[in-house]
Amino acid sequence: MMMADTMDEIVQKYVISVEGLSKRFGGKQVLSNISFTVEQGSIFALIGPNGAGKTTTIRCIIDSIENDGGKIELFGQSIDPAIKRNIAVVSEDRRVFRHFTALDYEALWSALYPKWDSDVFKDFLAKYNFDLKQRVETYSIGMKTLFFVALAVSSQAELLILDEPTQHLDPTIRFDIMTMLKSYAKEGRTILISSHEIFEIEEYATHFAIIKQGKVIYTDSIDEAKERHRIISEGDLMSREGAVGIVGNEVLIKIESAESGGRYPRLNEIVVGYLTGTKR
Repeated sequence: MMMADTMDEIVQKYVISVEGLSKRFGGKQVLSNISFTVEQGSIFALIGPNGAGKTTTIRCIIDSIENDGGKIELFGQSIDPAIKRNIAVVSEDRRVFRHFTALDYEALWSALYPKWDSDVFKDFLAKYNFDLKQRVETYSIGMKTLFFVALAVSSQAELLILDEPTQHLDPTIRFDIMTMLKSYAKEGRTILISSHEIFEIEEYATHFAIIKQGKVIYTDSIDEAKERHRIISEGDLMSREGAVGIVGNEVLIKIESAESGGRYPRLNEIVVGYLTGTKR
């Protein structure tokens, strides 16, 4: 019995498990041996520049494209139609059904998701002055982003997968969305996001993976990553080990002990350090 309980805990701990994921389009290797895990109740950010492979990784996870190699598990198993009832996705392209109004989308999503919360959806649309009878295809890009995030949160799905969830939104609304997502995850649900907005990621994410040229070059919780790195001046570098990369006029180093000196980095400094990459 103890062994069964342990296995159940393992399945619940990792809502997403990606191991050795690879993908090629034509002659171009887009993903190469991508691996990371996402724990239940976390907000996990895939961070990297445009074209790094973030969206392709998400598309492989949700099975919208077929991967060439590797293993992906959601809730401890391969994705299937039943599992998709526990997953809500906001895709990068914000693709919409022609002629669908907000009311049409409400009817569709409420039928797809057993835990759909109509009060959350109505409150969201009222707050941001959506016209329920307007065709969603006529919305601005920012309004489409806001609308699809509203659908995802209202689904009450156990896993949200959001590609650039604050894209084209003004600062006030960005803050509202970040606050909402933090509250959503606090109830034990899990969120995977893709973003290149590294300054705001620190405000609401708990874990992250840095993707560069189709590879994960570093993954950790944000708190642990700060504990494991320091920022030092370039003048101190000659006598130090563990240089990761250049951050402005300073250097990010990975430390061996708490007595290593230097100052604690911000998340954006960790990301920039790994992307500049003086050492792997």
